[in-house]
Amino acid sequence: MVDVAVAPFEIEVRTRAGDLARADVYLPEHASGPLPVLLGASPYQKSLRRLPAHPIFPFVEYGPIQFYLDHGYAYVAMDVPGTGRSEGSWDPVSRQEGEAVHDMIEHVAVQDWANGAVGMVGMSYYCWSQWNTARTRPPHLKTIVAYDGATDMYRDWMYHGGIPSTQGFFASWLFGSVLMQHQLNGIDFHDGRKDQFAFDVLSHPFDDEWHHRRSPFWELDRIDIPVFSIGAWGKASLHLRGNFAGYERVRGPRQLLIAHPDTFAAAQQYYFDEEFHRTEVLPWYDHHLKGVQNGVMDRPNVRFYVNNENTYRAASTWPPADAETATLYLSGNHSGTVTSLNDGSLTAEAPTPEQDRTSWSYPDPQWRAGVTVFDAEGKPDHLARVTTFTSEPMDRDREFTGQGVLTLHASTDQQDVDLIVSLYVVPGPESGAPPKRVTQGWLRASHRAEVPELTTPLRPFHDHTEAEPLTPGQVYELRVELLPMSFLARRGDRIRLSISNHDSTIADAPMTHFYGRKVGTDTYHHDRAHPSAIQLQERPR
Repeated sequence: MVDVAVAPFEIEVRTRAGDLARADVYLPEHASGPLPVLLGASPYQKSLRRLPAHPIFPFVEYGPIQFYLDHGYAYVAMDVPGTGRSEGSWDPVSRQEGEAVHDMIEHVAVQDWANGAVGMVGMSYYCWSQWNTARTRPPHLKTIVAYDGATDMYRDWMYHGGIPSTQGFFASWLFGSVLMQHQLNGIDFHDGRKDQFAFDVLSHPFDDEWHHRRSPFWELDRIDIPVFSIGAWGKASLHLRGNFAGYERVRGPRQLLIAHPDTFAAAQQYYFDEEFHRTEVLPWYDHHLKGVQNGVMDRPNVRFYVNNENTYRAASTWPPADAETATLYLSGNHSGTVTSLNDGSLTAEAPTPEQDRTSWSYPDPQWRAGVTVFDAEGKPDHLARVTTFTSEPMDRDREFTGQGVLTLHASTDQQDVDLIVSLYVVPGPESGAPPKRVTQGWLRASHRAEVPELTTPLRPFHDHTEAEPLTPGQVYELRVELLPMSFLARRGDRIRLSISNHDSTIADAPMTHFYGRKVGTDTYHHDRAHPSAIQLQERPR
């Protein structure tokens, strides 16, 4: 069945900004008549398509080209301006970059080998390009399948909760996937201002116009073409939030699928799984680009993999309409289940003590790999030197699907507090399975201000336009957005919350944060006057 694609040929277009943008065109070997087109755009150099889909090459994100050629599509791979063979300056995911892709789409659509129907394709940066281009509304762009891509540069990954996330992934992505790959191809990475992006990011610590131009989030409601938004739980700390925002804010026909891959590498490899494309993605393209009546629009609006149950479930909306709020309060009572700085508890009852608090000092002298320490056998322990709060065993199976928030009453002897939060489901001892992280969140307390029109009771949307330093010793109510989640806590399982101001460079890699110069003592209050709690959405079982 599989044909060998003919060698690609290069096309070029002068964009409205005056840049000469270039792309490679792949056509099926036995193409007959004009074809629908799939277009992917990135800074990862179209010349690198020869590299295999392997985690060692994280920038290989364009999907199975040959698969789509075999199913009657043309594939166009574009170098965005300032990268690869395209001229100009690299302005990552800016609106101007989206307009350049727009211009390429309109050029491609009228070629004699194209039938005028164009869809966009690809994951991660390619997906971000889809959101970014779709907001410019190219007339010939008929649909996007947005797999694993952020929409808000500031909140989704550059400054999690206001905390710079440039320590780990950002550096490896910018230097490893873009700059050094250009250098290996004999392209000076000073050309096109490619090397300036790192300094630009660090120069904009607040969510200003610079970030807004690179955040399709603010214009997602301009998108009225059919959108299939696909996320993966394993990319929660980078792209997942964007896939939910994309689904919720676009105005056209839409579906949301949150798939099972639970690591960065697994999410990438899943995008090259032909069976995934055959069952999920190809039918969408066939319907919207070829007019095939295959029932794809009869699928549920929302489908999601339930962690710890290992099955997919469906809903008509996100969050699911039948989800109700469940509250678990932080308590200083020991759970007796884990070695941590405090071994606190989570309880369904609101606190009654007049005073109940957890204090800890940092940096902890035992930290080794970020917050991780190692036991006598060299095994890593990610919780021994952080604060934890663990529930009693569940008395029944409970599914938590939707949004969540941690409301934490905190004080410090400093002028700021950083919160790095994880939530785990802890299987019962008879299962022998390790705890599994099911959601996480971040907040710098000086960024606690929220945007009322974008905030809901279980989803704070922080403003991030200025810092409001804390007064040492004063107690503040801080609301930490927990990323979307779906997990089953079975009867006998527990739920565990961990809080620190630092990452594990093992468990949190690659999305780690700049620690800075934090030295001090923070206190978390969980008494009658300060009922710190997590609120999760729970579906009936």
